[in-house]
Amino acid sequence: MWMLSFVPDALLYAVVISIMFIGIALYVISFFTRFIPPLIPYSGIARILGTILTVVGIYFFGSYSTEMSWRAKVAELEEQIKVSEAKSKETNIQIQKVYVDRVKVVKQTQIVIQEKIKEVEIKIDSECKVAPEAVDILNEAAAGVKK
Repeated sequence: MWMLSFVPDALLYAVVISIMFIGIALYVISFFTRFIPPLIPYSGIARILGTILTVVGIYFFGSYSTEMSWRAKVAELEEQIKVSEAKSKETNIQIQKVYVDRVKVVKQTQIVIQEKIKEVEIKIDSECKVAPEAVDILNEAAAGVKK
């Protein structure tokens, strides 16, 4: 059935309808061939062939309707995908802006902490004891900025 996607809709519809109407026409003609003596032997064959073509045409028409409904669903979902992709791009831009802003805040905090450490650097003695001010600064840096 995937090959039907390559056939234009109008051509597919015309073929299905023509099979159905040829079957109906052949069935109706089979009744009139009984009155024409040279065609009497072909009356039964025409009736059987007309019935088969009519049934096949109706079956194909149902398949055609199903195919068209699936194509419509696919088109609808493709449209939804396009809309979702557009929204996704907008959201990604917003996320990048927020991320850049947070990175700026972290960098600014890092610079402030480094300056504070440079100020307290003198208080750290040669025995590698950490001054309470340095511990406070490091704790402040570890706490970070919460939003």
